[in-house]
Amino acid sequence: MTPMQSNIEVLVAYALGGGAFAAFALLPWIRRIPLDMHRVWASEYQNYQPFLRDTSELDISKASKFAIVIGAALLCLGLAFVRGASLDTAMLCVLLLGWILLTAINVRHELLPDRILLALLWLGLLYRASTGPASDNVLGAVSGYLAPWLVTTAVRSNTGRGIVGHGDLKAFAVTGAWFGWAALPTVYVAFVVASLLTAIVFALRDAHHKRAVPSGPAHMAAAMVAMLGYRIF
Repeated sequence: MTPMQSNIEVLVAYALGGGAFAAFALLPWIRRIPLDMHRVWASEYQNYQPFLRDTSELDISKASKFAIVIGAALLCLGLAFVRGASLDTAMLCVLLLGWILLTAINVRHELLPDRILLALLWLGLLYRASTGPASDNVLGAVSGYLAPWLVTTAVRSNTGRGIVGHGDLKAFAVTGAWFGWAALPTVYVAFVVASLLTAIVFALRDAHHKRAVPSGPAHMAAAMVAMLGYRIF
């Protein structure tokens, strides 16, 4: 066995094993975080309209658990092959796992929990600040939130309807914090394209049951485009 073959096998083992183990550890949180939010909102807000009718809605099928674990492992492996073995790749895998957790919750309950978003935001800023100048990342976090907020505010003032919610604004801030302001045009375009594709998929799958299209998959897709280093400018 050549040294190169050995390195590849080690990379595959760490990426697959680490991604699968971390995703497996996150599975209980797909249930716990929405349940905690439901309980807090029910106790604090008199006019709260529950997003849960029964706690059985939090249950995750074995097939879904398997898909999440295998999907996380394969995505971490793909990221490792594209970017190579490094601290940056490991941290991006952490970010990727955070997006998988967010997306799993968002698809099931149409939530983008602050508990996850703010953790990823501060983790990104602290990591970038610890490895070099982070001014672009701070500006990215601010711009990631502010630019779509201005657009959705303008649209709401004219039509009475917003384009994105506060969770989406924080999600853009997370991506800006990790990849800087220069990545945001690409992120916005990728988000719009992925949102359209998500809407088509849900329209075909739930043709007889109208429901809001979850934005989590589009945010995750946009973040992955940024992770891979693609830029439109």
